[in-house]
Amino acid sequence: MPTTMMDEPRTDGTRVAGPARGRGHALREGVIVGLIGAAIAMVWFLVVDVAAGVPLRTPAMLGAALFHGVRNPGVVPVTAPLVLGYTLVHLVGFVALGLAVSGLFALAEREKRVLALIFMLACCVAVAFVMLVYVLGQWLREAMTPWVFFSGHVVAAVGAVAALVYFHGRLMRRFPESVE
Repeated sequence: MPTTMMDEPRTDGTRVAGPARGRGHALREGVIVGLIGAAIAMVWFLVVDVAAGVPLRTPAMLGAALFHGVRNPGVVPVTAPLVLGYTLVHLVGFVALGLAVSGLFALAEREKRVLALIFMLACCVAVAFVMLVYVLGQWLREAMTPWVFFSGHVVAAVGAVAALVYFHGRLMRRFPESVE
């Protein structure tokens, strides 16, 4: 549901545009945005793994690296504990990120200058993510090419941003004003 703005009275008798939705909406929105991003990344990994002939290989490899410190997971068996454990970590991470971004957007509904801050934070997160892909590529060596991890999460980010644009279309149209 797109966010709508409504006029709220000020103490001096004037009215100011404010968010029409409360904190509960921001929480729901954050969970939805996080789940959309996580689902897109997981489907991407599944498609790549099925194309390679080893379904669920990526979450098993990442789970082995995360939980057991395996550095060359090329021979890691695909087991339910590895796949489910990594999937849970993946979901929690995406939902946490969705909640953080949704909270920032809820704040931006009240103060448009926060949009510029969101843009700067997004740039910082993008740089940190590229560094994470590089480190992950070094850690897992040839077992997983970094482009699979990188492209999957880029596609997931596009989906999450599309959900945020849906929820905050009016706010996104005000972005040019926020950098003035």
